[in-house]
Amino acid sequence: MRSIRFAAGPWEVEVLPVDGGRISLLRFEGVSLLTEAPSSFRPPRADYGRYETRPVYGYDDCLPSVDACPYPGSEWEVPDHGELCWLPWECETAGDTLSCRVRSRALPLLFERQMVFTESALEWRFRVRNDGSETVPFQHVMHPLMPVRSVRSLVLPTFRGLIAEMGEPPEDMTAGALARWLLERPEGTAVMLYLQNAAPGEFAVEFAEGILLSARYPAGTFPTLAIWWNNGGYPDEDGIRRFECALEPVTGSISRLDTAFKEEDCQVAAPGETLSWSVIWKMGRMGA
Repeated sequence: MRSIRFAAGPWEVEVLPVDGGRISLLRFEGVSLLTEAPSSFRPPRADYGRYETRPVYGYDDCLPSVDACPYPGSEWEVPDHGELCWLPWECETAGDTLSCRVRSRALPLLFERQMVFTESALEWRFRVRNDGSETVPFQHVMHPLMPVRSVRSLVLPTFRGLIAEMGEPPEDMTAGALARWLLERPEGTAVMLYLQNAAPGEFAVEFAEGILLSARYPAGTFPTLAIWWNNGGYPDEDGIRRFECALEPVTGSISRLDTAFKEEDCQVAAPGETLSWSVIWKMGRMGA
């Protein structure tokens, strides 16, 4: 499979254009920030959704939904983890920037992702252009799978509600208590949470190697922070359980477009409109 390898200062990245624009490798100062390709792969014997039929690792862009669901006002069924990870992309490098783009086959949308690297930060720049004649609702969710066994500490934003889709944390936890609870999850468990009205739009992850990733995102657009914390509990079959976590800003209360559309809290692109937003990953070392 064709890949594009790119290095910029302390950064190293690999992207697979034909594999849904997947970021298959992302390292800062030699430390892996994302899970990397497994040495072997087989899909689960049970039905865990279409997304589990391909190797699950690295980073994907999920649009127009993460959960499979009917597209609002249409007979189209949005695929598991969206449409974009199933399409071939176009990617190119220029200077300290890696640019990738893909055109939806189901919606009149052009999606672009730029990764701009500096010595101490990665800026993710996203753009969605509606080339159609009708308004297009969608959710875009970053899906960065990080190596959960390398996570040493976690800082979460405050929140005013919590939806537990998988796993049951104690009620009325503070952000700090919830972070500690996640770090204490035993092997063989998996948790999926949605922090409601999370603010400010910031979180931080410290890796065992001492690298600190501090993220900042537009909370006005993404009021929910989804947390996937899989410590070898999913898929629940011998030989294929994974160790990964992800923190994902979301529009709506959960990462399912038909729900967000009913809540009138999804992203919406008017005819001819281009929407753009950025997420910053600032890098450092603990104590530096």
